[in-house]
Amino acid sequence: MTTIAIVGTGLIGTSLALAIKDSDLQVDVVGTDYDSSTLSRAHKTGAFNRVESRLANAVRGADVVVFATPVMAMREMMEAAVSDFQDGCVVTDVGSSKRVVLQWAEELLPRTVSFVGGHPMAGKEKSGPENADGTIFKGKAYCIVPSPNARSSAVSSITTMAQAIGAKPFFIGVEEHDSFVAAASHLPFMMSVALMGCTSKSVNWDDIAQLASSGFGDLSRLASGDPVMHRDICMTNPEPIVAWMDSYIRELYAIRNLLAAENGPNLDAVHQVFVEAMEARARWEAGISTNTARMAPEIPSFSDSMSEMFIGSKGVEAQKRLFGGRKNDKAQKD
Repeated sequence: MTTIAIVGTGLIGTSLALAIKDSDLQVDVVGTDYDSSTLSRAHKTGAFNRVESRLANAVRGADVVVFATPVMAMREMMEAAVSDFQDGCVVTDVGSSKRVVLQWAEELLPRTVSFVGGHPMAGKEKSGPENADGTIFKGKAYCIVPSPNARSSAVSSITTMAQAIGAKPFFIGVEEHDSFVAAASHLPFMMSVALMGCTSKSVNWDDIAQLASSGFGDLSRLASGDPVMHRDICMTNPEPIVAWMDSYIRELYAIRNLLAAENGPNLDAVHQVFVEAMEARARWEAGISTNTARMAPEIPSFSDSMSEMFIGSKGVEAQKRLFGGRKNDKAQKD
């Protein structure tokens, strides 16, 4: 049976394990974490077939290794595991920054493995394995950014894993990913942090806090996110974040100028700002801007691609037992 090792058993790592467990993939999922407390709490969720306190014990013999640590820890984890990857292993990650991670993979990983960058666009503001939820990936984009040397079978494996947990594979280049995610994910949490800073530092915060309700809660929610995760994102993707922050500041300043006009705000101009924003959000909610062209056609099944990695395409049918097939396949045979 194929083994997937998840390095990092926090919110996303444990959620991924739960999602795989609830999917039709027939695999063993092993978890490991440098934090023994986190690993113990993750083990109690029942998401993992087993947990290992030592990185080497989890990675050795694994067919797929997923790095689900904070981004800045991935380099150290890759270095520590470099001699433990088995030949043909597929290595991936779930980090929010891709350029630096692919650089580390190119620099550190042996040529006998394939690295396929991954990033599920899902999460919660609450961290830790106790907040894990295997359903958070359903219907969400799962960015797939293969390294230049990744085998096609490795890309197929990560693609099908993403599909199996209910996500939508989204193929994207490194620079595009880091810029677009800075706009859609990193800018929102920076806005949330700035809102909390702006208001909570006021001398009147005690009174303001009593008036703050659902709108304030919605906009400030992301400020409750894991500080380490947010720190690492800023450290590994600063240029795109700054560019989108500058764009946001210009947009906000344009609205500010409308309100600060010498003769008072222009009613029609102010109204149009809100109309345009409402219509843009409605189109987004309706999925009108969704681009399905990034979905790769005719992706082989996870079991087929995993088998091909080890035995070649000619032996796939005869050797599917290497992977174990999918749960549904087994049920049909039974």
